[in-house]
Formats: sequence, C-alpha cells, structure tokens
Amino acid sequence: MTLPPDWRSLQILLAAIDCGSVTRAAGRCGIAVSAAAKRIQELEAELGVRLLDRAARGVTPTPEGEVLARHARAMFAFGDRLADDLRAVAGGGLGRVRLAATMSVVAGHPLPQALAAFARTRPGIEVELIESTSLTILSELVEGRADLGIITIGTALPEGLTGQPWGRDRLLAVVPAGHPLADRGGPGGEGIGLGELLREPLIEIIEGGAITLLLNDMAERAGLNPRAAFRVATVDSAIRMVAAGQGVAVIPDGVFDIFSPALGLVGVAIAEPWAHRRLRLVGRPAAVLPPAARLLHDHLASLSEAD
Repeated sequence: MTLPPDWRSLQILLAAIDCGSVTRAAGRCGIAVSAAAKRIQELEAELGVRLLDRAARGVTPTPEGEVLARHARAMFAFGDRLADDLRAVAGGGLGRVRLAATMSVVAGHPLPQALAAFARTRPGIEVELIESTSLTILSELVEGRADLGIITIGTALPEGLTGQPWGRDRLLAVVPAGHPLADRGGPGGEGIGLGELLREPLIEIIEGGAITLLLNDMAERAGLNPRAAFRVATVDSAIRMVAAGQGVAVIPDGVFDIFSPALGLVGVAIAEPWAHRRLRLVGRPAAVLPPAARLLHDHLASLSEAD
C-alpha cells in the first residue's frame, strides 16, 4: 500500500492553491520560498503528476491538483476531528464503559433511570450493561472484562478492587395469598425466622447466585438443611412457580414489588439481620479508571441509596 503524502507538504500545497502563489504560501506556512517550492516539486515527483500550473501571475491547480486538494482538505478535517475526539476521550466526553450488575439491581433499583440520566448528560459515552451474578461480576472486574460493577454480596473484594455502599434491600419469602405463612407478611407482619423458612420447599433461583449462596451459608451455620424443590434460572420463573403453589421463593423487596400486584402474592419479611443486604459499587481505584468509567462511577455514586 502506498503511504499518503506527508501532512506538511499537503499543507503547503493547499496554501499555494488558496493564495495562488508559492511565495505567499511560503509566508503563510513560515518557511523559505525555495523550501516551499521544493516540497511541492517532491510531492509531484512522488505522485507522478503535475499538481500546479505555474505562470508569471502565480499558480493554479491542475485537475490532478484539484483532486489531491479535495482529499487533502478532507484529511485535515479528519485530523481535526481526531484531535477533538482524543481530547474528549481524555476528558471523559467520549468512550465506552462496561457496567456489570445483578438482575436484582437492574430490576429492583433505579439503575435504569440512573443510566438514562447519564446518557442525557454524556451522549458521547456508550454504556454496555452486563447482567450477571455477584461472584461473576467480581471475576469480570479482576479480568478486565468490566469497568464497574454493582454487587449484592458482602464478601471481601479481590486485590485491586475498591467498593462503596450503593444501596440496600431486604429479602422476602414470597408465598401465595392462601399459604399458612401469608398472615405473617405485609406491612406490620411479624415475619419469619430462618428455621421456619427452611422447613418450606424452596424455589432456588440461579445456582451460585447471591441469595442461594447466602441461604446455604446461613443454613450451614445454623446446622440446618435447605430443601430445594425446584431450581430455576430467573426470578420470573420462580414467582410463577410460587403462584402455582410449588414452593417458596426468596427475592429482594424491590423485585417483589414488580410482580406482587399481578399475581396476588405475599412477601413475608425474613426476620434475620443477614436478610438486610447492602449493595456495593465496585471497580478499580478512580485513579486508574478510564475517564469515561470514572464519570459513570461518580454519577452512580452521587445517586447512592445507601443512606
């Protein structure tokens, strides 16, 4: 592939065409007339065409010179846009950010609204939302496949990651309206303890998900054995299994609020300290985040529900 002419020679050629004179072009470009003339001659020799018609009254572009000038102007315009874009990226005005969050964060918290507000104020930044489990999110952050994450587990963060509170939720045991535990739910309900919960057949959501891991951990500490009647991949499937009377599902209150009106289910508070979860906004330290990711981090941090 033939390399394009150097930018300086093109600049001198355009100046000669605009000024109609190599002498005036040299003055505009700040070089000697002989140097300007030599640059144009070398350009003609390199391309194998005559670019200027020279006369006593000055110079005019040949048809070949007009073609080159048109492309050269486009190249300089592209160069200006490139410089602008690089400055914008350096300042965070352009870029792409990969944000990973759990399903319960996306569905049960105002994350979609937060991202919509960010898009309005930073239209040059593309945000890719990756929905995954908390443990997978931490792996993606460590491996560089995500820039930021919002997780629902309180585990120690891997080396190189930092976190801050972003929100909170409360876990509910979801039962049909006619279930014996339904009277313990709703506003003012006394709730149920871990032992009562684990006596029920459970609809387990996403093996390896945060809630499943938490329930198994709490059960092991209490010397109890949870009984998973069914294992499903989504909250929607779990809720429909509950509505059909096939078991009890444990889901966050924000997600429950989406489904309860349509299916007439009851959310029973789990009266255990661990059922109150703190969400965390996690990523690499701000000093090493790309500018666009740093802007999204600051935006999300300013909307924290933690307090």
